[in-house]
Amino acid sequence: MMRARVGPGPLRDLKDLLYEVYLAAGSPTLDEIAADIESDDGLSGAPSRDSVHRCLSSPQLPVQQGDAVAVASVLARRAAWDRDDLTIRVRDLWLQVRMARPAGQPIAEYTNPFTLEVHRAIEAAATGEDPLPVLPAYVAREHDERLRQVVTEAADGESRLLVLVGGSSTGKTRACWEAVQKLPRGWRLWHPIDPSRPDAALEEIAAAGPRTVMWLNEAQHYLLTAVDGLGERVAAGLRELLRDPQRAPVLVLGTVWTEYWRILTTPPQPGHPDLHAQARALLTGHELPVPSAFTDDDLVALHERAEGDPRLAHAAERAENRQITQYLAGAPALLERYHTASDAERALIDAAMDARRLGHSPALPHALLEAAAEGYLNDQQWDLLGEDWLEQALAYAVQPLRGARGPLTRIRPRRGEPKPNQPHYRLADYLVQHSREHRRTTPIPAALWDALLDYAPLAERTALAQAAQTRGLMRLAIRFYTDAAAAGDIDALGRAGALLGEAGRVDEALTWYERAADSGDAFALKRAGDLLRAARRSREAITWYERAADAGNAFASRWAAGLVHDAVPTSQVVHQVTGAGKTASRAEEAIEWLQDRAETGDTVALMQVIDLLHEAGRSEEAIGWLQDRAEAGDTVALVRAADLLEEAGRLDEAIGWLHGRVDSGDAVALVRVADLLEEAGRLDEALDCFERAADAGDTLALVRAAELLEEADRLEEALDWYDRAADAGFAFALRAGAVLLRQAGMPERAITWYRRAAETGDTVALLRAADLLRQTRHHDEALTCYQRAADAGNAEALLRGAQLLEHDNRAEEAIDWLQARAATDLGDTMAQAAALLAAEGHVEKAIAWYQYAADSGHALAVKKAAQLLKQTGRTEEAAGLQDRTAASTPLPRRQPVSLLQSEGGHEKAIAWARRAAGAGDSDSLRRVVWLLRDAGRGIEAEQLSRYGWEADGTITESWNAAPPNTGPIEREA
Repeated sequence: MMRARVGPGPLRDLKDLLYEVYLAAGSPTLDEIAADIESDDGLSGAPSRDSVHRCLSSPQLPVQQGDAVAVASVLARRAAWDRDDLTIRVRDLWLQVRMARPAGQPIAEYTNPFTLEVHRAIEAAATGEDPLPVLPAYVAREHDERLRQVVTEAADGESRLLVLVGGSSTGKTRACWEAVQKLPRGWRLWHPIDPSRPDAALEEIAAAGPRTVMWLNEAQHYLLTAVDGLGERVAAGLRELLRDPQRAPVLVLGTVWTEYWRILTTPPQPGHPDLHAQARALLTGHELPVPSAFTDDDLVALHERAEGDPRLAHAAERAENRQITQYLAGAPALLERYHTASDAERALIDAAMDARRLGHSPALPHALLEAAAEGYLNDQQWDLLGEDWLEQALAYAVQPLRGARGPLTRIRPRRGEPKPNQPHYRLADYLVQHSREHRRTTPIPAALWDALLDYAPLAERTALAQAAQTRGLMRLAIRFYTDAAAAGDIDALGRAGALLGEAGRVDEALTWYERAADSGDAFALKRAGDLLRAARRSREAITWYERAADAGNAFASRWAAGLVHDAVPTSQVVHQVTGAGKTASRAEEAIEWLQDRAETGDTVALMQVIDLLHEAGRSEEAIGWLQDRAEAGDTVALVRAADLLEEAGRLDEAIGWLHGRVDSGDAVALVRVADLLEEAGRLDEALDCFERAADAGDTLALVRAAELLEEADRLEEALDWYDRAADAGFAFALRAGAVLLRQAGMPERAITWYRRAAETGDTVALLRAADLLRQTRHHDEALTCYQRAADAGNAEALLRGAQLLEHDNRAEEAIDWLQARAATDLGDTMAQAAALLAAEGHVEKAIAWYQYAADSGHALAVKKAAQLLKQTGRTEEAAGLQDRTAASTPLPRRQPVSLLQSEGGHEKAIAWARRAAGAGDSDSLRRVVWLLRDAGRGIEAEQLSRYGWEADGTITESWNAAPPNTGPIEREA
């Protein structure tokens, strides 16, 4: 019998205990155990043979406590265990399991999809006697097939993760709802939300057991948290859950907007901290793009389902740009409600949109909205308001729209949830997205910042501080950081120090770094050293760097791992201070200082002293230092010694150094020896080492071997190694093999390899295959590949497919192609569609598509649209289009030279940069400082650089940036 697979908790303890006594008893058969039970009249339970099997191997709790006790009793007798002690333990564990609350509840109990945040749809009158169901009939699309496959794999016993990625109201959550309905009976669904999403997730991950769906709608709220580290801990917990065989199968389903997906999965720039390493490791490779628009096939299916559901028919008739799900979710009505609102009503919604744009969480306090709304009304509007203006504005904003949410929705706590001290409201998701696109350069009134300082929850302060900081509002940012630190966010201290350091306020920054270090943030010591080094206060920097080096092995390991690869201070600063490299005496001083550090166990200092010895021409001494480490088993030191010998041209000695590790099968040493052998021209011997390294677990050696064979023009052998590398999990090896075949003039074989790569999800390979098919005049096959790549989100495939159709004189098909597949963020694609429409004489449609492209950031789209309008004699419309766009378009990252050289150019450029700051352009303050200096206004430039802006656009006067003067801060739980 197999051990039961159960998640952590008392049930696992019970199952493990029963299985251990079963093994100790000699693993008797079920018949033998059942016979022992039948012959013992003193037992309280009499389980059958099948019940005995369930007690030992099933992941379920035995229905009767007596059954578990009976099995334990007879097994204890066979194993010579203390029967009384064992039966007491079994009874206690059985009761603990009965008392424990497993994560989630049975899926069958979720009869209301709206409790899982599925969007309500527009309303329509039923055509028959029966009322319409709460959700419109579902139209399955291409992504649903992949989702169904993953759910099936989970039902078959494999833990799985899938995150649906797309814009607001594209049908992500509804698709997940439909998919989980297919899970068999016995599955549970867990939707963690209380007290906050990430806190609830972190608290209950350990309680999640087999056959549980983790419902992470809007996954950014779980993984992209304002409190540094919380989202990473959630991601780490989910990774551990997914790889725990005792808790399989679990199914993690998430949804996220594209912009958050990019933040969570994009690696950091070199030298920057990796804030989302756990989230990236969790998510990468598990995305499922959800298109914003329906395809031709989707529309056919939509019309078929619309015959029985008037809501679908309504959407099919009225939705623009094939955005069916957005229309069903009430987007047009939301915008209509917003645009037709009164002054007070619109002020309230504007305040909510801007608060969310600044990073406030979805729950907006009543007092915050009331205080902020005043800043969106001029004096006349404010004076004309009635006494009950706020109540009327809220009533307007919360009124449902055709069955869906209004612009604002009152958040009502459920039974058992804590009651807030005031009402909270949630802004409709579509308006959140709309505000980020259409209000990105709208200035934030000072009243909103003041309201956020007064009423935003403490948990929001770090995110709001960052929003203020990117806009150059230094004083406000420091106030938010102060509040965040007082609430237990130690990281806020370091962030404030960094802000002040960038402003040149070094001594003030150091006081924040000191407080951060006192509170347990040892990394603040290193950042303080960096700041002092940049300020050329090198001796002080050394002191801070020494404190950082003494802070413990945790930092040494982080540096050695390369997370802050260029920030290890010890050798760099000593090198700078002593002038090592300029005079022999100062080089000696640096080396001696580092040797002292190395002897204390600082491995980073050891590697730095090796570098200095080598630079000083003392390689033998460096090798001597490395030898001690190598003999102690340090492979890194061994390889570094081999590097030094290689640089000296002593290849045979380098190989000899590594010989012992090679014989023991050390994969690192094998790869390094292979490189040395290849350099010595001994390719076949190198290949043998790569083979052994791959057998030892370094499968990347397969790729390296293939590359060497490719360089040696041994084509077929290289392809064999690339093939093996692909089988080992390196999908990119297939594309590398395809490139090799293409360069060798074998396009047909290259296409085959590209297609194999595409089957692994490599859309670039699909694009390359399409290009080759086009070159070999297989246009229909090429178009099929372009279509697959485009549907997978490859924007380049959209353009190339349209260009191919246009080349074949199929312009109308090219237009349909682009209109069917262009997502709202692909400005180039929409501009291409507009150009084709214009060429075919569809001027009105072309202008509309150019406007879509302009809204997506396409720089030339407005110019093209204006030219079309002028060509048709509509000069005033052309001028108006350009003016409206100029008022809502962010400042380009580089100032046009012509703008600066024109009369009054500096003032105009400064105004543009100030508006860019309102959009969160973190470079705008530096640009204005530069412009002020260039205009001869140095005093203003210096003041702005050190103190920033106020919310009203004026330059802040001198202010004190002292940190909170309480004792060391305890990190929030």
